[in-house]
Amino acid sequence: MPANAVMSKGRRLAASGALVVTAAGVAAIGLHDLQWIEWSLVASAGVVGVAGVGIARRSMVAQIFSRAVAWTVFAPAAIVAVVSTLVGHNPELTAAALAAGSGGALILARPMLHTAEAKAEFAPSRFRSWLMAGATASTAAAGITGLIGLDFLYRASHGSTNYSFAAAAAFLMLSGSLAASAFGVVRMRSWGILLGALTSMLTLASAAVMHDAAGLALTLVAMPGILFFLLPVLVAKRDRARSEQSSYAHARIALHDEAAELPSRVRIATDDADPFADEFEADAPPRAARAQHV
Repeated sequence: MPANAVMSKGRRLAASGALVVTAAGVAAIGLHDLQWIEWSLVASAGVVGVAGVGIARRSMVAQIFSRAVAWTVFAPAAIVAVVSTLVGHNPELTAAALAAGSGGALILARPMLHTAEAKAEFAPSRFRSWLMAGATASTAAAGITGLIGLDFLYRASHGSTNYSFAAAAAFLMLSGSLAASAFGVVRMRSWGILLGALTSMLTLASAAVMHDAAGLALTLVAMPGILFFLLPVLVAKRDRARSEQSSYAHARIALHDEAAELPSRVRIATDDADPFADEFEADAPPRAARAQHV
């Protein structure tokens, strides 16, 4: 077996191990008091453990899911560790350990996004890194909003007046839409980008009428689709429009240059119609053929 293959396998196992250890840490936090078990953390630990297995696989779907879960752990843990160090001058060791485990898994598994298999499975013509980042962020947002929806559903079913079934359904629908858009993008389906952009715009519009923490949270949820799905589409449309304008200008120059070299009878015949009408038709006959026809 080649040396690089051995190193690649070892790196995958190291990334998987780092995320599995992180899952064990999350479970330990949920089980630290057996009289009051945090079942949400225990369930989350199970999801992180599954991601630890998936991050060692070559499938882009598994990679995006696993990296989204790792980012969901890394981001808040890193923020807590940094804030506790700067403010209290005493770093939160548990948060630092979770950030180190999940961050290490993200770094170790990064080459898996650029293997030959990954590039063959996910090969957009442009914005590959942006679209991967958008799919990862949307998957992470789908997981967070899904947990919020389940929590609302649980509290509403137990008679809490501060939570409603309508709000739970809204969060669960938002979670499903975000997850579907991320899956569509990874599978290179145009509807994935359109669904992600539409979901983000509707979420941002809903956040605009709110003036509390929920509005800020929805704004953050809408950002991945706006930045990573809608923005590349707008940039691509702008570049396509510029390219078409440039092609049109070159076509006009070429047509006038060719017309100057043709016999006068051919120029008179082509002047009867719009001289540029057939320059952009895919199946337009060559000018030599048109000259013979005239």
